[in-house]
Amino acid sequence: MEMHSSKKRFPVLEIAKINLRHNALLSIAVAVLLCLVTPLFIGTANLDRNSAAMPLEMFVSLIGVVLLTPVFQPEQNEEIDDLVSSKYCSTAKVHLIRTVYSIGAAALLICVFTVSMKLQSCDVTPVLALGTIADALFLGSMGMFTSALTGNTVIGYMPPLLYYAINIGMGPKLGSFYLFSMATGSYAAKLWLFLAGLLMTAAALFYQRLRKRRA
Repeated sequence: MEMHSSKKRFPVLEIAKINLRHNALLSIAVAVLLCLVTPLFIGTANLDRNSAAMPLEMFVSLIGVVLLTPVFQPEQNEEIDDLVSSKYCSTAKVHLIRTVYSIGAAALLICVFTVSMKLQSCDVTPVLALGTIADALFLGSMGMFTSALTGNTVIGYMPPLLYYAINIGMGPKLGSFYLFSMATGSYAAKLWLFLAGLLMTAAALFYQRLRKRRA
């Protein structure tokens, strides 16, 4: 029983390590770089709560696009797709593992950035970090879903960036799906963004699995 159990656990850890090494390092590096350059574009020290939300919502949340949109990219190459399909673990499970560690990496970077702002005398709270995670999940899942629908990761980046631009133009008129609501002191929209992000993530994984079965 113990040997059977360890056999089940091993592929998950092994797949995660292999994908982190070969597929995720560039995306993680770009996400880290985005966090590092954010202070060059907007202040991150001595901010009140509403002002502290601005760098988080307007810059750091974009790491969701960087990390989640390329989840299906490796298998968009037919040779890699055939290789992954021949392995012990299903392609759907590989995609789920990538999704989980991508969301985890985004959440970790957001929390680290929030703590760094706290150390710079900003009035940041866990709610700001959670709201930023909701933004990142929403934008990233939009890119991930588009990538699944089109089979093209490059196209996948376009809708979340377009939606980001629409938010800058329309502002609070977007209501419950306004990305920058915390800067105005409103937090309710983050719940809707988070739920929509979860829904699009699940839809992307489901559609990709369906697409694979039909292929």
